[in-house]
Amino acid sequence: MRVINFLAEKYYKIAYDTFFYIEDNLKAQKYLSRALEIEPKHQKALRLKGNMLVVQDKIASALEVWHKLYDMGEDDFEVTSKIAYCFAQKGDYARALEFCEKSAMRVALGDSEKMYSLYRLKIDLLLDTKKPKSAYKLFKNALKTLSSSDAYELKNSYSFLNFYTGTVTTLKNIKSAF
Repeated sequence: MRVINFLAEKYYKIAYDTFFYIEDNLKAQKYLSRALEIEPKHQKALRLKGNMLVVQDKIASALEVWHKLYDMGEDDFEVTSKIAYCFAQKGDYARALEFCEKSAMRVALGDSEKMYSLYRLKIDLLLDTKKPKSAYKLFKNALKTLSSSDAYELKNSYSFLNFYTGTVTTLKNIKSAF
């Protein structure tokens, strides 16, 4: 049974509100540091720290935090997709693809927003690794899986994939997928 440290929880909540609502990163970091001094494995505080580091573009530090959470047994969509994102930013595309796969196993098909972000990341990774045909295949699969608005966004973002494959994907193709 896990015991809640109420003081660490209080500092975490203040840090969260300060970061997201007041947008004072320095003050949020101070409260977050206090929470993690009291409870170094405070999962919500570590998640917040990881997100703050990503926003600050401190990718190596963010990766350490997300990996710490993963090693603690936190392997949900947020953790695995953030690890994938960090690896992608560092140029370690093989590890990023590995964690994309782990993320895919932790998201429901009905959760279009998460699927959309995962498809975008994985398509980008496949393009970065010079695999445009695999990217296009995933792109076509995504159009069938995503909600119509997300599919439309994805189609607009990756319309250039037609250049790689010589195949034209139109709005009519997207509508017929639903």
